[in-house]
Amino acid sequence: MNYSEAREYLKNVNKLGSILGLNTIKELLKRLGNPQNELKVVHIAGTNGKGSIMTFVQNILMESGYKVGRYCSPAVFNVREIIRINDEYISEEQSADLLTRIKEKCDSMYSEGLPHPTSFEIETAEALMFFKEQNCDIALIECGMGGETDATNVFEKVLCSVIATISLDHTQFLGSTIEEITKVKSGIIKENCPVVMSKQTGEAESVIKKVCKQNNSKLIIPTEQDSENVEIDGLTTKVTYKASNNKEYILNLQALGTYQIKNAKTAVEVALVLDKALTEKTNICDESDKNNGTGMKNNINNSGNTIEKNIKKGIEKTVWPGRMEVISKEPLIIIDGAHNPGAVLELRKTLDLYFTNKRITFIMGVLSDKDFSKEAEIIADRAERIITITPNNSRGLDGHKLAETLVKYNHNVQVADSLKQAAEESIDTIKENRADMILAFGSLSYLGELKQVVRLICNH
Repeated sequence: MNYSEAREYLKNVNKLGSILGLNTIKELLKRLGNPQNELKVVHIAGTNGKGSIMTFVQNILMESGYKVGRYCSPAVFNVREIIRINDEYISEEQSADLLTRIKEKCDSMYSEGLPHPTSFEIETAEALMFFKEQNCDIALIECGMGGETDATNVFEKVLCSVIATISLDHTQFLGSTIEEITKVKSGIIKENCPVVMSKQTGEAESVIKKVCKQNNSKLIIPTEQDSENVEIDGLTTKVTYKASNNKEYILNLQALGTYQIKNAKTAVEVALVLDKALTEKTNICDESDKNNGTGMKNNINNSGNTIEKNIKKGIEKTVWPGRMEVISKEPLIIIDGAHNPGAVLELRKTLDLYFTNKRITFIMGVLSDKDFSKEAEIIADRAERIITITPNNSRGLDGHKLAETLVKYNHNVQVADSLKQAAEESIDTIKENRADMILAFGSLSYLGELKQVVRLICNH
């Protein structure tokens, strides 16, 4: 298959149905030679912050000289962005080659009466094969949804499991309570492997601690941050963080957002775990068995350039596209992928901290399966004006219905027929001195297109 044919193949695969559980992906990987068993892995689950934590850790590792594979979805700006090495996307040729080989195995499974792998299972296999064949030193793997039965949960051992902030999301699949959702996401925790957990609610923390104890897995929780240790200078945040190793790190965050402080601290603790695992050449999953039957041999030597020494530089270089990303400075336009109540609450805190006296025009588009009523309650009154759109997504909520909900909290709401109209009318509010900045948020599915529209309008 060429690249276009491979993408078309992935589009059509899900018509064949799906089976809950890990049997299908494990069978596919077995037929591909179990590439996952030859990777050193950091596995990340959670509701909010997974991508940001991954990006912080990736940049720290790259600064330390490691070849870093990264797999995360969904795509926001480019379909190939979900699989990358050292922040370079997999090429069309590489992707087509891998998918062609994977298709052969999928076809043989289906012909034998076995379930056909889903597109996500196929892309997961593609990423794992790619990282193995490109000899990555370490692979950062993000759960698609959930954890316990997520297609990425195929590793016997990992260098570190990471649990980002958990909140109510995908309740129709994962459970209706924080405890139920946390139990599912904690399914990535492996026996005798360390776990780094972002600050959680009491309910979530209790579940994670219980699972760690059952698996004899050391749990590391970032220390609480005193408010006086955070300084805001324009669009930069300076954080003084005393980590679990009792060392103090001065972190200059270019990534905006109160939540990025928490994500950066989590990334620091992950980096310290990896520093011990990789620099000291000890397999922290099982020190008594240096290979533990998975092919995870410790043969990396970067000549004393430890991960710990590069924490500050890696954090400072991190900007996570689609998360409080400044896409225009004149006029000031920011996009953010806050798409559930937990993320919207953090977004509200960010606006109150960084943009206290700013008059803001919102562009807002959400998916119908999100708790948009709660999101409206949290943030709608912070805007001078709200312009709603309907995301170009099969699950996109009609902008008129969203407007009906928002008007309960803000009377200055209008519906745009297109992203171009929303961008033009929001920019007009700044030109006419009715607003100081624009914030577009909600579903990630429309932010990439909005970025292109703004670029054309503003000639950036």
